[in-house]
Amino acid sequence: WDRFRAGPQFVERHMTLLERTTRQILVDLYQALIAPIAHLLGNGAQGSNGNHVPKLVIVPHGLLHQAPFHAFDDGAGPLLQRFEISYAPSATIWQLCRQQPTRPLDAALIMGVPDPNIPAVETEVNTIARYFPQGEVHLDGAATRQTLIQAASHSGLLHLACHGLFRADNPLFSALKLHDGWLNAAELAQLDLRGARIVLSACESGRSRVIGGDELIGLARAAFSAGANTVVVSQWLVHDATGASLMAHWYAQLARGHSPAAALRLAQLAVQKEKPHPYYWAAFVVMGCG
Repeated sequence: WDRFRAGPQFVERHMTLLERTTRQILVDLYQALIAPIAHLLGNGAQGSNGNHVPKLVIVPHGLLHQAPFHAFDDGAGPLLQRFEISYAPSATIWQLCRQQPTRPLDAALIMGVPDPNIPAVETEVNTIARYFPQGEVHLDGAATRQTLIQAASHSGLLHLACHGLFRADNPLFSALKLHDGWLNAAELAQLDLRGARIVLSACESGRSRVIGGDELIGLARAAFSAGANTVVVSQWLVHDATGASLMAHWYAQLARGHSPAAALRLAQLAVQKEKPHPYYWAAFVVMGCG
């Protein structure tokens, strides 16, 4: 994905090559990791609009925690076309998330900090706010650390749209940029998010460092440590406008009654039609109780 840092002109000029080489990598990953067990998974949904889409919960190991399994390609299309996919740091955490009571989603806290590099954050926040008329909305100067800390304990949904930073050298200092400063993973873990759904709409919010015992350290782990039962995070740098579009599609599907994982599947398939390269549509994943 680093090639997308070279700027829109480079990407536009080389998109055909980028799509071809990326797809070959995803096909190779499918053949190495999914094909040997494909007979155990069944055929999945027949087409992207299948009414009965099997659920697939992926618990990776080691470096595979950063692999976009949902984008792995069997030659006919990504795995996401046939399965509703969610992830979990471990089977134990997945089970605990499923057992935990969920807070009411109408108690939503929606925060965004736009700037010249991520102007679509404002549109993203305003679009999402329409689905939660009773929720709290804090944009730009109102989206502060103190506001988050005070409201977190009674929010069923926490949506943060802002800059994200992954610190590979010290993942506990991976952070989200609010108006008055950075909120790091160690601080996020101290919030009371029991039973809440957390959406970290920021770059690399789902990246983690894997330590002994296959333990993950990063923002996603911090959210689970704080008690969240569903966490939506990104695996790489997020394209601003496309990320906002994906979130709009996702919340629209949630409003229709779909689960977080089912809604994300439909949202990603919709964005894929407009932006076929996985860099655009496959960045986000649902972890925990999908």
